[in-house]
Amino acid sequence: MELLKELFRFRLYKSSQGRLIRRLTMVGVWVLFLTGAWKCTHLDFMWLAGWVGQSGESAGTFALVFSLSLAGLIALIGVWFGYRLVNWATFADFLISVEGEMAKVSWPGKAELWSSTIVVLTVFLLLSAMIYIADLILVFLFKITGVV
Repeated sequence: MELLKELFRFRLYKSSQGRLIRRLTMVGVWVLFLTGAWKCTHLDFMWLAGWVGQSGESAGTFALVFSLSLAGLIALIGVWFGYRLVNWATFADFLISVEGEMAKVSWPGKAELWSSTIVVLTVFLLLSAMIYIADLILVFLFKITGVV
């Protein structure tokens, strides 16, 4: 209920805090809605044209206008929703605290990143080999005992 009230307000909430993460989140929401709107332009609404009594060339025009109108509506709703979502007090406070925590992170250097990646891949390959060998042994034992 609080989100519905927030969607129809025009004020910005703590506009100077958490600007980067809020903008990136808003762009992410926009991309999701705009992708859905773009997908609507590729749907076939000829069934709807026939349902409302259109036929022939007018049915194709009706379907095209309907799909573009629906896509435009979804895009407009998505842009407004993304903008208002990042100004909803609860969500904005979360994003502000996320940006604050991300500033505290000590990111690894290139050398440390490579060495950690090599360790992870080596352990992954060793565990995969162990599981493969255990599987071969179990299959062999099951065949000998007649289970399989």
